Amino acid sequence: MSTAKSRRRTRRLGVVAAAVLTVLLAGCAVTPSVPFTHTTFEGFRVISHVPAHPRGMVYLFHGSNGSADFAEKVETVDVLNRLIAQGYGFVSTSSTERTGDRRWNVFDSSRTTNPDLARLARLHQSLVATTPLEATTPLFGIGMSNGARFVTLWGQAWKDASYPVKAIWASMGRVAPPVSAPGALTVPTVFTTAVNDFTVPPAQVRAGYDVARAAGTPTELHVSSERGLSSQRYLRIPGVDQAESHQIFDAFVATGVWDARGVRVISDVEQAAARAATVRLPASVAALGNEIGNQTAVLLAVHQFTAEYGAQVAAFFARR
Repeated sequence: MSTAKSRRRTRRLGVVAAAVLTVLLAGCAVTPSVPFTHTTFEGFRVISHVPAHPRGMVYLFHGSNGSADFAEKVETVDVLNRLIAQGYGFVSTSSTERTGDRRWNVFDSSRTTNPDLARLARLHQSLVATTPLEATTPLFGIGMSNGARFVTLWGQAWKDASYPVKAIWASMGRVAPPVSAPGALTVPTVFTTAVNDFTVPPAQVRAGYDVARAAGTPTELHVSSERGLSSQRYLRIPGVDQAESHQIFDAFVATGVWDARGVRVISDVEQAAARAATVRLPASVAALGNEIGNQTAVLLAVHQFTAEYGAQVAAFFARR
């Protein structure tokens, strides 16, 4: 066999091996690859990991009614494991507003009058003072829904203040009003959405992408498609075994949203999502209901953070 043919065969085998590995890992529980550190800062919980020599630091921003726990959800952990393997650290905390919808302030771009921006600056200063993070370490951001809007505001505000912000990922959310005008968002941004998202419709996400791209900002747009109901999906959740994953599948089929093949039979996706939420889960996994619901939302391609494009985002970050 010629050297050229040998190289082509090796590459093909590598592609096949990677595909097989992807399939195998699809049924594996997603757990943190390193221990996450739990602390508090100014009374707010902080979850983080800072390696000895961070390639970059990723700030995480949860959606409405969320918290620092966004870092420990299955899909987020999947993304973080990939980034941690490439040398990144991360930090997750909660929005300042904790009594209403628990949202980030996406309307005020001032780093002094916006309480979220001001506290995050103090948190960053504290991390630089107490961990291997340096003032020059490249910064990145990931936000979901309201957190997606906030990551655009945070990224631009910090970039304008000469922080080393390199790129951000806005998942399932619009661009914050102060940076929505043409040319206002200059931070390289990955936008992701899902075809059936009725909370923040894909057209709204695409509009932000189009404006940023037309102004010359490096951007990418990825759109998640719906997938059939699958018992294997629930094996991503730590604590769910093979037998329980099949029981979960059967419980969702019993709602009438899917048939026995896992094909959705309720045509209106909003009605389907509402009906799926009435599922009666097996007692052994009832405590995992939130994550089971999250995985189901990913399959439906509605409003839910997903690690589907984690590799593309990691590559986008690496190029900045």
